Amino acid sequence: RIYAQETESAESVFAKTVEALLVNSCLRKQNFGVKIHSLERNETLYSVRSSRPFAPASNVKLLTTAVALKRLGSDYRFKTRLYADQQIDKGVLKGDIYIKGFGDPNLVTEQMWLLVNELKNLPLSEIRGDIIADDSFFDDNLRIKTWKKGGVEAYNAPLGALSFNFNTVTVHVTPGKTPGDRPIVVVDPDIEYILIDNRATTVPNSKRSRLIVNRIDRGDHNEITVSGVIAVDHLRETYYLNITQPAYYAAKVFREYLRQSGIEVTGKVRMGAMPKGTNELLDHESMPLSLILRGLNKFSNNFVAEQILKTIGAEIYGSPGTTLNGLRVIDEYMGSLKYNPKEFSISDGSGLSRQNRLSPDQIVSVLHDMYIDLGIYPEFISALGVMGRDGNVLKRMNGHNSADRARVKTGTLNFVSALSGYFQSADGEMFAFSILMNDLKCSHKQVKILQDRILREGLKFERVNSGESLN
Repeated sequence: RIYAQETESAESVFAKTVEALLVNSCLRKQNFGVKIHSLERNETLYSVRSSRPFAPASNVKLLTTAVALKRLGSDYRFKTRLYADQQIDKGVLKGDIYIKGFGDPNLVTEQMWLLVNELKNLPLSEIRGDIIADDSFFDDNLRIKTWKKGGVEAYNAPLGALSFNFNTVTVHVTPGKTPGDRPIVVVDPDIEYILIDNRATTVPNSKRSRLIVNRIDRGDHNEITVSGVIAVDHLRETYYLNITQPAYYAAKVFREYLRQSGIEVTGKVRMGAMPKGTNELLDHESMPLSLILRGLNKFSNNFVAEQILKTIGAEIYGSPGTTLNGLRVIDEYMGSLKYNPKEFSISDGSGLSRQNRLSPDQIVSVLHDMYIDLGIYPEFISALGVMGRDGNVLKRMNGHNSADRARVKTGTLNFVSALSGYFQSADGEMFAFSILMNDLKCSHKQVKILQDRILREGLKFERVNSGESLN
């Protein structure tokens, strides 16, 4: 016999569960929006205030990533080129050498060493002239105008067509051997541009460690000041600070690495545009954009995002690259998704600006557009954090068996938290989702737990046929 049996649909149960989770004191101002959308059925599983714009924080990086892949391509490589105004003769360059940056956000220690080694193998053993830094591929705006006036934090580093180590410096502080000793301060890179003023003191183990590490712009150099106290058995502390004058800093590092590799430089380091008629010595390429995007999104690197945005501006509208031209390309992309510029607001490429506004609908539209483009979707999704496995979501949803079926981008500002990306439900269906939460009334730890609980419901969701059962 066949009996008709009315059962509540899985979709309805899911919606009620999520709604119950959203009745939370963290969200008592009701300033949040959520959208969870099936990519395979093109149907919305759940939404609330999904058309309303919110501050998305670093979820803006999803948009920057999408536009970079669309307009630059996953195999795009950033350049750093070396030029000379004279020919190398028997290993000697009797003239100046120019180092010109083209926006590489990943010119880090290892890459600089490779560049120097390539130069040495030309072969080159001596430069009888100056090292001249050329950063003309970008405009001279080192910071985004809509950011608050920055301090020394690494996440607020200045931008530059020629940059090194994300325009930051690493400071290690190790306690002295006995109380009363100065701690040992090591700065990386150790160059003449970075000077140390160590005023700190090592104290007995019974005392509490409290160090203050700061960076001061002294014009021709940056000074790292270390003050306070550190207990004698305290572990080494590490600090990351931004620097000023990115191109000059990179050129100073370049000179020091030349010295360490055995290439003598008799001249000084200075800034200047490369004149016409110079000879290209080397064309150093970065790793492909697809790999750089992993560092951007898995660790939410603001510097990388803004460098990419300016590069997009330069490549599409010509040098010098500007943030405004990069944003112009983003506006054009959003237009291709049928969004009017009045419906959103993007002021930077990283999401650090509080003037940014996006809706969950718009973020899900970007995620859907990436999903249907097989030419770039694999690179796009592989750049996202794997929940509970890597990046800045390494410690989220730990122990949940299905956590790695969620690929996400986080977003955090004061009183703002966001989580967007993809997940695969228990029956294998692919979803895109966006959770944007503003005016929070609890800690970020609490709201992350709430977001994770919503995502858990998505991971275990299964569609079941309702209405009939056979006996």
